[in-house]
Amino acid sequence: MLDGALLIATIGHIISSIILGGSGILVLLQKPNRTLNRAFFVAAISAGIFGLSLAIGMNLRPSPLAYVVWMVNIIDVALIAAYLHFIFAALKIDSKNKLFIQLVYVVGAVITVAAILFPRLFIPEVTPKLFTLSYLNAGPLYHLMFWYFIVVFFVAFIVLVRAYLRETKDENKRRIEYFLFATIIGFGIAPADFLLVFDIPVSPLYGMFFGLYMVPIAYGILADQLLDIRVVIQRALLYAVGIAAVAGSLTILILLNDILVAQVPWVRFWMIPILTATISFVIGRLFWLKLVENDHIKYEFITVATHKLRTPLTQISWGVRSLVDLTPDREAREVIERIQQANSRLIELTNLLFATTEEDSQEQGYHKKEYLAVQKTKNILKRLQTSIAAKGIEVSLDAKEEISTLADDRRLSSVIEVFLENAVSYTPEKGSITITIKKKGPFLFYSVRDSGIGIGQSEKNLIFTRFYRTDAARKMDTEGVGLGLAMSKNIIKKHKGKIGVESEGEGKGSTFWFTIPLW
Repeated sequence: MLDGALLIATIGHIISSIILGGSGILVLLQKPNRTLNRAFFVAAISAGIFGLSLAIGMNLRPSPLAYVVWMVNIIDVALIAAYLHFIFAALKIDSKNKLFIQLVYVVGAVITVAAILFPRLFIPEVTPKLFTLSYLNAGPLYHLMFWYFIVVFFVAFIVLVRAYLRETKDENKRRIEYFLFATIIGFGIAPADFLLVFDIPVSPLYGMFFGLYMVPIAYGILADQLLDIRVVIQRALLYAVGIAAVAGSLTILILLNDILVAQVPWVRFWMIPILTATISFVIGRLFWLKLVENDHIKYEFITVATHKLRTPLTQISWGVRSLVDLTPDREAREVIERIQQANSRLIELTNLLFATTEEDSQEQGYHKKEYLAVQKTKNILKRLQTSIAAKGIEVSLDAKEEISTLADDRRLSSVIEVFLENAVSYTPEKGSITITIKKKGPFLFYSVRDSGIGIGQSEKNLIFTRFYRTDAARKMDTEGVGLGLAMSKNIIKKHKGKIGVESEGEGKGSTFWFTIPLW
């Protein structure tokens, strides 16, 4: 029979590990190519494995198996290195500190390899401590790993503090306040599991909540709102408590399976696993249905709102045109024309918002027919000629022949319009734009290269995200909303193609491209 404290510590570490693992996987699946998500995934999974090794190791008497389980503690190296990387990525300073981040990983890798090659220098032996059946003892390499953990943690903390003191925008300060809060709470709990290693009699019970501080961070990443501390903490704690309660209940049932089978005549060994699996399925199904319902409500609301806005905006446009014709006074006409321009911009934004929600709907059919890419591009360039001429931009079209493909005319044209409009908007006066259209195997390759503001390395993975705009883009075009590229990505995806961007950095121009099958 397990000791009560040992049972609670075991269950607590298992629950914490399950939540960490789930958070890490969800964040990675959201955007697998995003550095921020990858770093969080490694940190969360490492913390989860650390918690599981403690839960298992505490219940094993000293033996070769127990020794191997406790050796898993070397995962702390990956945990803290990935957390530092995550902090740098969240603050968007990872590109500037690339060499330092690499150094941290290299030092961690050296410590890990040394511990594997010389395990007795890492853990000399495992012995019972307090209520545990076994617990590790620290060797020289473990001390080295521990100080590596502490130093890297303090570097991350100092970087956060410096970023907070330098930040002037309230929104960004709130985000950094949250990171500071999470770091202090999370790593304030973490040492509880370390202390017993050095024979300081502090119960591992206190350390079982270590990983839960990452849950609000995961929620913030998934919600793409890094981060308003008040909203995120309130919601994330509710989710964390709910998940922890369910996971704890299921874990207790599994741990007590043998006891229930022995004590209750009608309980069979297969009943508890089936019951827990059924409960897990039902809960997962409920969450999925709630997600679908929320998406449906969001789609319906935006669709209705945009339809309702279109009618009065169109009526305003007609009325303003009539006023221009009826007003002889020059100054009054100029004021009315500015109103007309503002109204036209509202209509454009409404149409873009509607088009974006339209692309989200899986029920919207694509009507593909022959699409002449070069001719369509020339037509769009004609409409943009006034803006191109006003800025003195040199536009060249690199297309040796007309290329025909099967595509939805309206939708693919909107992608090309977004590429070209962005290139004109974000290219300075006397700049250049090069459009390349060619066959690339069985695909149409289309690219627009400009000499404009460029894109930082840390922002490439975010550029196709809804409502995301780089700082440089906001300064040049304050009226953009960050929907065009997100819509374009969805359109190209539904054409079974690929879309991407290349840039050497801010101020060095960028190249947006897509490929779709010819037939």
